[in-house]
Amino acid sequence: MRTFFASLVATAAIAGGTRADVATLTPVADNTLYFSTDGGLSNGAGSAMFAGTTASLTIAPRRALLRFDVQAHLPPGSTVLAASLTLVESGANFDEYICTLHRMAASWGEAGSVALGGQGGGGVVLTGDATWLHRFFPGTAWLTPGGDFAVASSASTSVGAGVSCTWSSSLLAADVQDMAQNPAANFGWMIRGDETVPRTAKKFSTREDIDANRPRLEIRFFPTCLGDINADTLVDDTDFVDFAGAYNTLLCEDPSMPARCPADVNFDTVVDDADFVLFAAAYNDLLCP
Repeated sequence: MRTFFASLVATAAIAGGTRADVATLTPVADNTLYFSTDGGLSNGAGSAMFAGTTASLTIAPRRALLRFDVQAHLPPGSTVLAASLTLVESGANFDEYICTLHRMAASWGEAGSVALGGQGGGGVVLTGDATWLHRFFPGTAWLTPGGDFAVASSASTSVGAGVSCTWSSSLLAADVQDMAQNPAANFGWMIRGDETVPRTAKKFSTREDIDANRPRLEIRFFPTCLGDINADTLVDDTDFVDFAGAYNTLLCEDPSMPARCPADVNFDTVVDDADFVLFAAAYNDLLCP
């Protein structure tokens, strides 16, 4: 039976409009890596972070870092359906540039350093801060100056000036799912701007800014794995019986639908092939995360 299901399922996607739970998180840490030869700049306690390059003749990149405590906000075994990251751009660079989001591969620090003025020049680094050269100043270095991160981006978006901007993709949702299941590997993300030409830097509010401007990670999730209809942490034949018994009844509001509408796996109030695809994928995994 499982082989039969596996042959039918190549991918599983979830459309919007579900009745899933939603969690909105603010960062537990954020900072900026300012290009420097000595690793002497940071902005751990500043109200702004930057991605892109400065106006100097020598291209000097800035890269924003932020991390969220995903596991603390999702029940064990939750299935992440979608995720979006929203930041407020508060700078004066009105040209639009693509900014990409990259999963971090190593831990990093946020201490009490604060940059002066508009904060784009960075501040004097303090012990425990992340810098261009250091994960934690002064003793722990990145393997590669500028940060250790996934080369492939998890999401990208075009950023103007003075606007809210949002990153969202299935890869971002997969990042969040992994962070929930493997918190020891949750090092957050890096935001990179266009680093090929000068004057591309974008300025984003950090968690130290006023509440309305702080970064927000919105996660839509189902509080257990999608195929675990009877909530016993297993996806097995008892779940299949529940699913099959309800699959041929199309609408959850139909009086003949079994209690809890068990075949509506994606919680959109309709039982259709999308539910079959999702259940089949979960059925082959056997165990909830």
